[in-house]
Amino acid sequence: MSTSSSPRRHAVVVGIDGSPAADRTLDVAVEQAQRSRLPLHILHATRIGLMPWTVARLQTHEDIAKRSYERAVHAAPMLAITYSSQVDDPVPALVKASHTASLVVIGSGGHDLSTSVLLGATAHQVAAHARCAVMVVPETGEWSATGPVVVGVDAVEHSVPALELAFAEASSRGAELVPVHTWWWEEPGPFLAGNESEDEWDEIVQTQKLLVAEMLAGWREKYPDVKVSPTSVRGQAAVVLEEVSANAQLLVVGSRGRGGFAGLLLGSVSSRVLHRAKCPTVVVPTLRLMPPLDAPLAR
Repeated sequence: MSTSSSPRRHAVVVGIDGSPAADRTLDVAVEQAQRSRLPLHILHATRIGLMPWTVARLQTHEDIAKRSYERAVHAAPMLAITYSSQVDDPVPALVKASHTASLVVIGSGGHDLSTSVLLGATAHQVAAHARCAVMVVPETGEWSATGPVVVGVDAVEHSVPALELAFAEASSRGAELVPVHTWWWEEPGPFLAGNESEDEWDEIVQTQKLLVAEMLAGWREKYPDVKVSPTSVRGQAAVVLEEVSANAQLLVVGSRGRGGFAGLLLGSVSSRVLHRAKCPTVVVPTLRLMPPLDAPLAR
């Protein structure tokens, strides 16, 4: 069952559940839609469960969606806003909406990594299976409104979608872009046993910086207004990105999932930062699964 209208194509879709934290997520989605100059669709979905569905209960859920709609209209009266309330599991409802959306916005759920993986928290599952980028908003804490946009970069073929979105976001926000490239060796050997020289480490650092520079080739020309401050760090990617998120206004990572459904499963880095980052995190499908946009996501 659904009420009101369906989302417009390329809309920013936000999932809400009527909780106080949902208002925080909604406010972020409203700002994102305004910044992107895209319509906003508010989606409230509740699984059937054990309780019988009565007319009164359906009306209660309709009222939740309507209150969120009214809050969004009050905040952005010029924004094109629609809403719907569905009797459906939130995960498939949001994943279905992602097939035509430009971005799905959802709260983190307040779960730690083990909870999200073992119990299939909504945010983790939506980010893993969505066909467009997914923004996960922390349900507690504050983040910088003027900090940089941080993007985790890896091999070129995996980083292009994330870099594309990160540059567009930095441009629309008037923010500095900080591409973070981490490198680490886990293989045992004399090099990691403390026998390496300072010159050897310097050579590795320069090599990693060159890789980052190659990844950024062309993007600086496309976005000359964006100040870019690349950094290459020896360390575990998830740990480094979690740390830098404390001073960022947005963190962007690629999904880079592996497994039976390649490209639809989150990698370990994305899984960790999804619930531990201190600022909103956007997970971008590594493969080109996102629908084409009539207008840029953020320009």
